[in-house]
Amino acid sequence: MKISSFIFGNPLKTENLVLERLNKVKALAVFSSDILSSVAYATEAVFLSLGIVLSMSFPILIAFTVSGLLFIIICSYWQTLRAYPNGGGAFAVAKNNLGEFCGLITAASLSVDYILTVAVSLSAGTSAIVSAFPSLSNHVVGICITVLVFVAIANLRGTRSAAGVLSLPTYGFIGTIFLMIIIGFFMPEGTPKFVISDGQQSMAQSVTILLVLRAFASGCAALTGIESIAGGVASFKKPQYKNARITLVCMGLILSSMFVGITYLAHKFYIVPNYSETVLSQIAKTVFGDNIFYYVVQFLTAGILFMAVNTSFAGFPRLAGVLAKEKYIPTRFAHLGDRLAYSNGIIALAIVAFLLIVFFKGQTQLLLPLYALGVFTSFTLSQAGMFRFLCKEKGPHWKIKAAISAFGSVATFITLLIIIESKFLDGAWMVLILIPSLFFSFRKINRKYTETNKELDLKSGGLCEQLTQMENFHPKVVVPVSRLHRGTLKALKFAQSLSEDVTAVVVNVDFAETERLKLVWRSMNFSVPLVILGSPYRSVVNPFLDFLFEQDERDPEKGKAIVVMSSFVPGELWQNILHNQTARIFKNGMLYRKQESEQTRIIVEIPYQMKLDE
Repeated sequence: MKISSFIFGNPLKTENLVLERLNKVKALAVFSSDILSSVAYATEAVFLSLGIVLSMSFPILIAFTVSGLLFIIICSYWQTLRAYPNGGGAFAVAKNNLGEFCGLITAASLSVDYILTVAVSLSAGTSAIVSAFPSLSNHVVGICITVLVFVAIANLRGTRSAAGVLSLPTYGFIGTIFLMIIIGFFMPEGTPKFVISDGQQSMAQSVTILLVLRAFASGCAALTGIESIAGGVASFKKPQYKNARITLVCMGLILSSMFVGITYLAHKFYIVPNYSETVLSQIAKTVFGDNIFYYVVQFLTAGILFMAVNTSFAGFPRLAGVLAKEKYIPTRFAHLGDRLAYSNGIIALAIVAFLLIVFFKGQTQLLLPLYALGVFTSFTLSQAGMFRFLCKEKGPHWKIKAAISAFGSVATFITLLIIIESKFLDGAWMVLILIPSLFFSFRKINRKYTETNKELDLKSGGLCEQLTQMENFHPKVVVPVSRLHRGTLKALKFAQSLSEDVTAVVVNVDFAETERLKLVWRSMNFSVPLVILGSPYRSVVNPFLDFLFEQDERDPEKGKAIVVMSSFVPGELWQNILHNQTARIFKNGMLYRKQESEQTRIIVEIPYQMKLDE
């Protein structure tokens, strides 16, 4: 068995794609692990933003406000799932209804959010482990990268493989969190671990509105991940949009219950956030004590946070596939791999997330200010797009549906402004630069594809003229030679089959080797003339190209000279590093050196394949 097959599994046939679709139970694990796991850090972010004084009064109100916003967004996406059952999510809605500009801004925003989801979830999961085992605090980056590689491989094996891995930690986490909330609800209220001075009270009151808005913006990190279901409708079993709707509502109910419940317990037990132990860890220790149940909570929290990165690995490759099909990013991202997964998108996401984790050293609090801005940009544009779609379609009850989307768009836009104002100096400015940069990259790539297709299009004319020229084709052929071997003889033989006008060329960078070649050439009585080019600066490519352009000017009716060259193919891929790759260097020189003529040069490469190593 090949190593690749052992790691990634055997290739799957295209007709097996329908078997890779998910039922509602597995879909909840695949698409909801990110948003459900956000309760592990969203409550903590709220308390950190409020400070000790205001955390006595506002956390529960903020938790209910965030939950209300959650259901506004769910109501809008409920309509999106029906209108766009083939997926595409916010990008498809915004582009089709608001135009290319809004569509690409949405795509750029979602791409940033997917990348940050991976980094934040991995760092938060590592924090859960470090809270239980402080001795691992020096290995945060290593733990993050190890889990990143594991999840990437699971996704490269295919969707169903990833779903199987994800189900246990997702449902285990949901069960233990609800158990903790129920037990904690009936426990007596805790006692304050701090004393608030009059000065602290007065200072907090003077900036109450600012801190509450910052806390609300931080709590909105709990809402990232909703988009993944809208973007992955095609992964559900039939009826696809109905199953996606049910999964979306279940996800919303579970999330809001856990978020409000954890926030209530943190408020009830007077939990104080600190950088050595997470808020969720402190609550679990208060409810269960320092025993096996506490460690179960920590391991499951780490498990779902680690698996939460799968939401991005499920969503980003599909978004990349849609963008690639519309020629906004390289088309290779639209290709399904051996295991019917968008392998190139998965690999690209893993590489970027790896760099982000290393740069920010796996610290959750450094990454959170960058979070949520991208996804709320996509929320706003997606719901505005749905409003316009409903107004154009005017189906049953369209006014009520349009009002829901309009209200959702306004609500998420206001939230977006709050996030920008609250988090700008903390790092959100980087996202505000990155999103337009991606937007312009998408536009530039798309323009290049459009220009290429236009240039290659047969409808542009001249086809009959080109065919006539090919019928009367008697070309000039040039064969670059370094030394005589079997590959060189094959190239010369093929060149002579094309034309009688064949010239062999050697660049003299080694006098002794060139003299030997001349002697062998004479002794073998070749009918092909050998031209020796001088090279005082030991350059191989430039003298050859100069000669080639001289040949182009000779007998112009024959067109540009055709180049036939031999290339050496080693028995194993790694052995390429042992050879000079002269053929590749020559080819790149011919293709990318500026030329006055627009006529295309034909380059024929004759590979000589060595025997494979046994």
